[in-house]
Amino acid sequence: MSDINTLIKRVEELEMKVSFQDDGIEQLNKIITKQDSIIRKMEERFLLIGEKIQDMESQMPSKGFNPADELPPHY
Repeated sequence: MSDINTLIKRVEELEMKVSFQDDGIEQLNKIITKQDSIIRKMEERFLLIGEKIQDMESQMPSKGFNPADELPPHY
């Protein structure tokens, strides 16, 4: 009988461990899903910002700004 009780105890311990692991995996899955959503939104915003920068650059004069060409205000 002792062997059966030992096996029952081991099976119960394994069931508890599996239950805790399932809970942990579910929590991690929720976190990953949330992070994925955040990353996708950030990528969309990053692309929009890049497009806006390109639009602004295309509207600027072709000659680049050179601080050495500018005179200080006191001259």
